[in-house]
Amino acid sequence: MAASYYGRPRTTIDIDFIIQVSTSDLHELLNHLARFGLRINRTRIKRQLSSGYNIISLEDRRSPYRVDLIIQTEGKLERRPGRALGLRSYYHPPELLILSKLRMIKATVPRDRSQKDMEDIRAILANTKVNKRKILDQARKEGTITIFREIFQPAQTRRKGSRAVRLHDNSGKRLRTRDKELKKCQYKTASSREDIDRILSS
Repeated sequence: MAASYYGRPRTTIDIDFIIQVSTSDLHELLNHLARFGLRINRTRIKRQLSSGYNIISLEDRRSPYRVDLIIQTEGKLERRPGRALGLRSYYHPPELLILSKLRMIKATVPRDRSQKDMEDIRAILANTKVNKRKILDQARKEGTITIFREIFQPAQTRRKGSRAVRLHDNSGKRLRTRDKELKKCQYKTASSREDIDRILSS
């Protein structure tokens, strides 16, 4: 739902919840979810948690839908208020949502199976203001910065608004900034990765 809220509405057969629960309380939580009709495969859950992504996928016994639980065991749970069908809701901040999708893309083999996540990131970048520096810093730590560059640059060439960024593949990469008020184009040279990072974070 958060991807549709920040980006572009689309159909989905699952819904993601970010929950904060201690490791010791997780067993009791799963027991409660089983009573609500979700299939609890503890062997698969243990394998999913051991992958390091802390995501549990649970299927509904009575429908084709499933729920993905993103487990957070410590730290502050970041959230942003919003609306869903007229009801007050809370959503993952767009920067953290993009980072989580980058991690999923990195873990998905083959890469073309992650096309939906890539399109979600492009839609979020096109429709929601995000802190690109925060995304870049964390993506660098998580080893997903190359994926983010691949997604970000094409998204900016299609973006409508006061600024449209196009990074070309030639050695003298240029950033084109369109200023509607002045009706003129300004050019800056980006000849290194550091320059590109500086542009993306502007």
